[in-house]
Amino acid sequence: MEFVLEKAVDEGEGVRSLYFRGSVPPYKPGNFFRLHLANSEGRKMFRPYSAASHPSEPLLRFCIKNHAGDFLAVEGAQASSTPIKKNGVFSSMVWELHVGGRAEIDGPYGIFTLDPGDSERVFIAGGVGITPLRSMIMQTLLEGRNATLFHSARTLAGITCGEELMKLAKENPRLKCFHAVTREQMPISWEGIRGRINAEEISRRLGALEGKTFYICGPPEMVQGVAQGLLAAGVPKEKVKKEEWG
Repeated sequence: MEFVLEKAVDEGEGVRSLYFRGSVPPYKPGNFFRLHLANSEGRKMFRPYSAASHPSEPLLRFCIKNHAGDFLAVEGAQASSTPIKKNGVFSSMVWELHVGGRAEIDGPYGIFTLDPGDSERVFIAGGVGITPLRSMIMQTLLEGRNATLFHSARTLAGITCGEELMKLAKENPRLKCFHAVTREQMPISWEGIRGRINAEEISRRLGALEGKTFYICGPPEMVQGVAQGLLAAGVPKEKVKKEEWG
């Protein structure tokens, strides 16, 4: 299905939000779509991207990092097929799109979605892993549930959607946001987390972990480390849901 790029917004640290207009099919927060583009030889390639937009929003939004180590797959492969690793080819192609440019998008796909039985949700993002979590947070607030976000990046500028979600937290007392910076020296007055997010830091900020469901998305090492820490702290396995990127 063909979509048109309506706007592009630089989020900082090599991340750009792309907003596409088209006939968006029904989808759930956490779902991903496949974005198809033709390379310089005219061969169509695709890469999966989670939707940052909420289903109630008119434009389909993706937060895309332009970096080496990208993954893409050839046209005709199954949606669940393992993408082929390329050196930033596809993300560079996406970044070359101009407003008004066209792309084929199909979906939705994926099983990393919200459990309607949750009582309280905690979202833990590493870098651009915030993408599906933004949509999930929006849904959680619409349902009248409490949500907490822990978002880690190397630098404060790398907290994608950081200002947007902090503003949302100020407007909605049901949402709390905590930022973690791993490679930037922050001033003494800074109240965020210095270093990586772990179960101990989460517990220190939230108190009891009981009764909460945790949704984790980011690089494999970060996701696995946080998940293992939560399980060791007594969180039931079914209450730790994760998706690894990279």
